Amino acid sequence: MNDRFAEIFDLYKNDIYRLAFSYTKNISDSDDIVQNVFVKLYRKEEILEKENSDIKKWLIRVCINECKTLLLSSWKKKISSLSEKEENIKSEMPSNDVLNAVLELPKKYRIVTYLYYYEDYKIKEIAQILKISETSIQTRLARARKQLKEILMEVWDDE
Repeated sequence: MNDRFAEIFDLYKNDIYRLAFSYTKNISDSDDIVQNVFVKLYRKEEILEKENSDIKKWLIRVCINECKTLLLSSWKKKISSLSEKEENIKSEMPSNDVLNAVLELPKKYRIVTYLYYYEDYKIKEIAQILKISETSIQTRLARARKQLKEILMEVWDDE
């Protein structure tokens, strides 16, 4: 089991980290979430017996749930102000206009965009992972593209 866990960890740790960061926009919180996700995987031996694609879907679902739990926690609401978040985002984000624009999107658009473009999931798979309809995924992607275009036009006009 330890070999299989190590294989899965090496294979998906970066994907799960990027997803967590796209939700939290904070390195420390992302690290904590990745740790929690893989601790849960380690405790669920039956998941390790599945195929890699099924394990990845499970990891993504658990990661999203962990992110939501963290962001909804009263502790997180009490300790983080808007200005702190803005400073964290600016200091932690790589200088990549498109990625920065994606991170500016509202959460429901940001996650769908991330899964579609960065993880190469199909609309049907995203709908299954997020447990919402395919039509909703298509709508969110269309709205995200429109917002991304506006954000990027502003950034590029300023340069």
